[in-house]
Parts: sequence; C-alpha cells; structure tokens
Amino acid sequence: MRCAAACSFQQKKAAALYTQAGDYQKTARFYYKKAEDTYYQANNWASYDDWRRARDQWDYFYSRNR
Repeated sequence: MRCAAACSFQQKKAAALYTQAGDYQKTARFYYKKAEDTYYQANNWASYDDWRRARDQWDYFYSRNR
C-alpha cells in the first residue's frame, strides 16, 4: 500500500520535472535563436562596413590618380 502512494508521488514529481525541462528547453531555444540572429546581423554590418571602407579607399586613390 505504501508503494502505491510513494510511486504516485514520484510519478507526479517526474512529470513536473519533465514539464519544467520542456519549459527550459523552449526558453533556451528562444535565446539561442535570438543570439544567432544578433550574430548574423553583426556580421552583416561588419561586412557592409568593410565594403564601405574599401569603396572610400578606392574613391580616394582613384580621384588622386586621375
């Protein structure tokens, strides 16, 4: 009789922990995707800055050597 009550309690606790783990996984996935988007945006801006710097350098030398 005692095992039935103890087993039921353990099953409820396991179910609650499983639900909590699922919530943590959803939160972690949300922040992972947010960090990934931020990384790609930063990389995009860095690439654009490199392109702009190279264009300005080209314009500077081209205008001086014409």
